[in-house]
Amino acid sequence: MNALNVVREPISVGLVVIVAALIAVWLAAESQAQTAGKPSIAGAWTRNNDLSDTTGGTSERGEPRDDGGRGRRAGGSGRGGGFGRGGGGGFGRGGMGRGGDMDRESMARMRDAMRDLTTPSNHLTITQTESMVVITAADGRTTRLSPDGQKIKDDNTKIERKTKWDGGKLVSEIGGLGPGKTTQTFSVDPDSHQLRITVQMEGGRAGQARTITNIYDADAR
Repeated sequence: MNALNVVREPISVGLVVIVAALIAVWLAAESQAQTAGKPSIAGAWTRNNDLSDTTGGTSERGEPRDDGGRGRRAGGSGRGGGFGRGGGGGFGRGGMGRGGDMDRESMARMRDAMRDLTTPSNHLTITQTESMVVITAADGRTTRLSPDGQKIKDDNTKIERKTKWDGGKLVSEIGGLGPGKTTQTFSVDPDSHQLRITVQMEGGRAGQARTITNIYDADAR
């Protein structure tokens, strides 16, 4: 009996080791399968103005720069016109404000949200977990994205986002910017290791789609 016990003990230990090894291999494969279509976009990123569609952006203080024609002096989404509060812009006091369709606070929120999309921060810090992606701009403002498709409303701009992974891209549908469809897509090029952020706006006042792409280089570690 003692001899049998001696034989059985090494066999039992060997089986345990084999089973543990198989479980470890299975867990590793399962983990890779789960993250296969979800590459990390986390990191610290600085915009490459030479490769991006927009220039200027925001300084470290979060203020728009004027060197690219899309900062304070520009129309569109800059502070001075377009979505601004003042008189001359399309959405100013003389436009939709008097009709009561949009109050001044709503216009300011829309302006800020559109500015963030069309003239993004020169520097971004992105953290990522399975359930949340947080993007922090140079001025400290944050954007939260839920990759599981759950809608998240920005407390400051009141803009609502619905985000999901589409292959290797993180696609965020943005609501609250008007009647057209706005989509922001994040992806990392596996060869250049650059972050690509593409904004697509459809159904604007001109009726034409507009695409803006910004490229970010990873900060040196």
